[in-house]
Amino acid sequence: MSILRNYTNEKHRAVEANPFVQLMLTGEITKEQYVLFLKQFYIVYREIEYFAETLGLLHDLPGIKRKDGVAEDLAELGHNIPSLEEVLPSTQRYREHIMKLYYSGHGDQILAHIYVRHMRDLYGGKILAKKIPGKGKCYQFNDCPALIKALDAKLTMSILDEALLAFDMSAEIFNDMLEKLPE
Repeated sequence: MSILRNYTNEKHRAVEANPFVQLMLTGEITKEQYVLFLKQFYIVYREIEYFAETLGLLHDLPGIKRKDGVAEDLAELGHNIPSLEEVLPSTQRYREHIMKLYYSGHGDQILAHIYVRHMRDLYGGKILAKKIPGKGKCYQFNDCPALIKALDAKLTMSILDEALLAFDMSAEIFNDMLEKLPE
């Protein structure tokens, strides 16, 4: 929904300008840094996709799920899927927030997180896949235009506040990852 994009554009640009994100966009990210990224977002995708699927939010979005692609990318880079003990505090908070939405009866708001996370992959995945270590399976979609259209049809302004929060939560994870980088 273009109006939703207009209202989230400032947050989107701020996250895109994050130095960790810039490492990926410039292709300067190391394998170790990228593995740190994959481990955090494996947990995020796992929670979003589990609860979204439970709620039926993904039933008409075939091929949108990214968790398995992230697991394949981790395996290709010689790493296992992470345990909760391996993730950053900001990732744990994000995970808990998704669970809270579901269990408090606000599961429909998980669509905002699909918008923020999965639309990023749908739009920017081809660019990122050329810049990161490995094959970038998590950025490979069968039919991007159809998925974008189907997801766009589900979006309403009722998820705006949650989408803005999803950008903030992603930024927190990127900031935490920056602190893990060697100087």
